[in-house]
Amino acid sequence: MKITQFEVLLTLATALGIGWIVHDYTGFGTVPTQGLTGTVRLGGRPMSRGIVRFVSLDSQQCASGGYVRNGRYEVSADLGLMPHRYHVEFSSNDDETMKQAAAANIRGEVLEVKEEVPERYNRLSQIEIDLSSGSVLEADFDLK
Repeated sequence: MKITQFEVLLTLATALGIGWIVHDYTGFGTVPTQGLTGTVRLGGRPMSRGIVRFVSLDSQQCASGGYVRNGRYEVSADLGLMPHRYHVEFSSNDDETMKQAAAANIRGEVLEVKEEVPERYNRLSQIEIDLSSGSVLEADFDLK
């Protein structure tokens, strides 16, 4: 029985495709992510709305975050955080605020967006959290 070059390529492509599907659906070889929830207080009061962002301090660059609503935030496990150490940043400007500012800009207007979070917790934040153990599922932040 003679095997043609086409049959070899077809067999190889099929094997690679099945391998990719197994890898994709089982998550084999991927680093598990975890969810994180908690509270954010600004000046002693629950932060009404905003964003919390986690940027990896480890060699593998990754970032994730979540919305703050009524002093609580959640980073879902699906889009969650890998077991790393993270730099944490906060902003009072959520997605809706930024959409409004962009729409105003398109209309040729200027919408002044006020950042309520001081720079020391925003761009210049020195807050870090260690999630490398994989066991931290809740973290609260009090921005005084």
